[in-house]
Amino acid sequence: RLSSGLRINSAKDDAAGQAIANRFTSNIKGLTQASRNANDGISIAQTTEGALNEINNNLQRVRELSVQATNGTNSDSDLKSIQDEIQQRLEEIDRVSNQTQFNGVKVLSQDNQMKIQVGANDGETITIDLQKIDVKSLGLDGFNVNGPKEATVGDLKSSFKNVTGYDTYAAGADKYRVDINSGAVVTDDAAPDKVYVNAANGQLTTDDAENNTAVNLFKTTKSTAGTDEAKAIAGAIKGGKEGDTFDYKGVTFTIDTKTGNDGNGKVSTTINGEKVTLTVADITGGAANVDAATLQSSKNVYTSVVNGQFTFDDKTKNESAKLSDLEANNAVKGESKITVNGAEYTANATGDKVTLAGKTMFIDKTASGVSTLINEDAAAAKKSTANPLASIDSALSKVDAVRSSLGAIQNRFDSAITNLGNTVTNLNSARSRIEDA
Repeated sequence: RLSSGLRINSAKDDAAGQAIANRFTSNIKGLTQASRNANDGISIAQTTEGALNEINNNLQRVRELSVQATNGTNSDSDLKSIQDEIQQRLEEIDRVSNQTQFNGVKVLSQDNQMKIQVGANDGETITIDLQKIDVKSLGLDGFNVNGPKEATVGDLKSSFKNVTGYDTYAAGADKYRVDINSGAVVTDDAAPDKVYVNAANGQLTTDDAENNTAVNLFKTTKSTAGTDEAKAIAGAIKGGKEGDTFDYKGVTFTIDTKTGNDGNGKVSTTINGEKVTLTVADITGGAANVDAATLQSSKNVYTSVVNGQFTFDDKTKNESAKLSDLEANNAVKGESKITVNGAEYTANATGDKVTLAGKTMFIDKTASGVSTLINEDAAAAKKSTANPLASIDSALSKVDAVRSSLGAIQNRFDSAITNLGNTVTNLNSARSRIEDA
């Protein structure tokens, strides 16, 4: 005690007191680190807000230039010069978004929730909401004050009626042609396999379950008697006698050996009300020795082949599906021709431009955020982005909202740091009263 100045130097001096003092030590060390964490949280918020401030400055300049561009005294060359600077400002916004980092974490390139540990125990965190802020997320993709606005992929969720036409896609080594009207997809090489897509809820979607790419094409084959080998299912039949059942891919099959054929049996089930029967070699009244199986169905039941495995589904050809929406995406790899109310549109191979023969496609966004396609002759109308100032004001409002959130979180961290400091001071005093001689 004389040398250390402590009443408790080991557990033998005061077992309970030593345990209490040790818990205080854990809390003090944890809260001290939590205070440093909170300071890191302030630094992250300040870094992000600093970048947003520069994005805000660029938006303010874009708005100023847009006001200048709306003046009727500008010549074509004036408008081009204004648009050139606007484009540079927009590219700078994207650069700031992509390159702003804190300790290797990009803070504006994607939506993210960053949890900051501000306590000594589990779950004692404060969350910083980081949002993706770039030209596209601000609604300024394709922004133009100098003539027609080209449609971009992000714009192409549009209300369509009376749609016909086709899209071509490439998924791995396979190429597909999508029939927009019926929802049917066929391979370009005229192979016997068919590909079907969904047109659920009036929206065409195409998926590629095999390659997990942006375009998803369900490669399915219609099951008809004697055509589809089901060796994977046959392999699941370990043996069987009359009335036995087995499960495969979540589907229960029942063995029926009363076929009148020596050495053959049937395995039956019902999927979505449709009977599916497998004729299996060498099923007798005793154990089954399964070499192969053939799958058949009464009508529209399909098997999807993914990575060599069979799954069951009741996808139909969607001939009756009425498309009211068509969504473009970056996975358009080839030619795309769509006819809307008699007007033919063509998408380029990368899917980033859509044109109407001899005309330009303009995009107007209503107050509800729905995009509507408007066809106008580029030579007859110098149409720029609809309501450009309102578009920029909306972008500024989004930036302001994120900055406000970051400002509020900084003040919260300041409060947390003050509270942590007070708690550490009080805990140190409490520990001293227990340990000190």
